[in-house]
Amino acid sequence: MTTSISHHDIRAEGSAAIPITAEAARIAALEEELRSLRAENDHFHQILDSAAEYAIVTMDLEGRISSWNAGARKVLGYAAAEILGRSGEIFFAPEDRAEGAFVTELCRALDRGRAVNERWHLRRDGSRFWASGLMLPLMDEDGQPQGFLNILRDGSEMRAEAERQALIQAELAHRVRNTLSLAHVIAVQTLRHTDGPEAFQAEYASRLQALGRSHEMLAHGGWDGAPLRKLVEHALTPHRHGPGRVAIEGLPVRLASAAVVKLSLAFHELTTNAAKYGSLSVPEGAVEVTWSLLRPQNGRKMLEIVWRERGGPPVKPPERRGFGTRLLEQSLRHEFGCTVTLAFEPEGLECRICLPLTANVLGF
Repeated sequence: MTTSISHHDIRAEGSAAIPITAEAARIAALEEELRSLRAENDHFHQILDSAAEYAIVTMDLEGRISSWNAGARKVLGYAAAEILGRSGEIFFAPEDRAEGAFVTELCRALDRGRAVNERWHLRRDGSRFWASGLMLPLMDEDGQPQGFLNILRDGSEMRAEAERQALIQAELAHRVRNTLSLAHVIAVQTLRHTDGPEAFQAEYASRLQALGRSHEMLAHGGWDGAPLRKLVEHALTPHRHGPGRVAIEGLPVRLASAAVVKLSLAFHELTTNAAKYGSLSVPEGAVEVTWSLLRPQNGRKMLEIVWRERGGPPVKPPERRGFGTRLLEQSLRHEFGCTVTLAFEPEGLECRICLPLTANVLGF
């Protein structure tokens, strides 16, 4: 009994016809399909490995890791050979493992189609990072779950920036409340120590401008304090004409935000008083502002700021204590633990402010 074998003729260019059996043609087709699948698989892996900032991990239904891209190695620190087959719970922090967070995440992904992954994870070396990503179910053609896809990245920098912004917003809200409260106190005290609406308007506006300048300095520095020299220069700028009129000397000191606001107002009051009644009220008068560190007193390091007026008309203690005097003697002492000494010497006013370094001075 003979078997008939069908065949095709494939003629190569410049050659005789070559008989190929149907089975051989089928094998050739399968080999071509295999090459196509390999090329597609290689292309798929190229895509996965190109996402170097993202950990792309697949897991089976029990949460065991089945594939691992180059980004996962970069983010989590494991080579594929040492992580495949292990539970994805290995990345979770001990406190989350104790609460069953990994299983909860898998269940949520199955129930809702996705589970947001925003939590602390562990790298291979034990260090923590803030993971930001999604857990998704992998479905077959019939819509049945076959496993999970976990895509995440290191979101530590974004989290830190979000926390910084939240802190700034909270600090800004706190400052606004304090500023409004301070503006109210300034208004009440100014009204109490001025005669008539015109005088009140002029003095209150001047003090609000000083308050505004202090906040402008803080805003330019990211609300992280300001140099003491800048406070003094801002207060005395309108009077710095002519040689020797204003002298400012001291080591570089950066004040904390709260100290910036109150000391700006203090220098404004000293400057205003000098321009009205003191050394800056006459052409030959001068103001010298210096500061230096004092030896620790009672275990506390102090910064001494000295305001000294010379060449002006004779001065004497005021008959009544106005806003500026109260600010210097009471507010600075109450808020910052300062000691303030006002000496009304015949040759000019001398004000000494001793400021504790703790919390008031950010650095030198």
